[in-house]
Amino acid sequence: MISLAVLGVFALSACSAAGSSDDASSGKTGLIEMAVSETCADEVDSECVSVNGENVLLPTVFEQAGVKDSSAAEGGQNAVDVTFDEAGAKVFQTLTKLTAESGESARLVIRIGGELQAAVAVMEAVEDDLVRIGLSSEDNAQDVVDLIEEG
Repeated sequence: MISLAVLGVFALSACSAAGSSDDASSGKTGLIEMAVSETCADEVDSECVSVNGENVLLPTVFEQAGVKDSSAAEGGQNAVDVTFDEAGAKVFQTLTKLTAESGESARLVIRIGGELQAAVAVMEAVEDDLVRIGLSSEDNAQDVVDLIEEG
C-alpha cells in the first residue's frame, strides 16, 4: 500500500487493484477534479486560499479524472474507496508524479462537487487506479460518494 502525506481533511492511500474487492461496489461512475499547486502565505497573494487549513495558490485549471466506481469504505472507516476509469487513472498517476517531483511546497489539490476538499503533499507517484480517501470525522463518506457521482 502506498500512502500519501496529508494536509487537510483527506488522507489518500493507493492499493493495488489485485488486492481489492468489488463487493461493495456502487456501480456508478463519477468525477474528481485535481490540480497541482504550491503552498503560499495568505497575506502575500490574492489567489492564496485556505483548503482545510493549508494555504495554497488557487489553481486556474483542474484536470478531470473519471471515476469508474466509488463507495463508502467498509469496516467502520470514515473513507471513500475510488476506482478511476482508464483515463482518470492516467490523470491521477500523472498528477501524483508531477506533485511528488515538484518539491516540498507542491500540493495535489482535490475538488469534488465544485468544492475544494484537500491539498495533499505527495511523497511518491501513485501507479494504481484505486485510492482510498480518508475523511475527517466531520465528513460523511456517503455524501462524498454522492458528490463524486454527481460529477
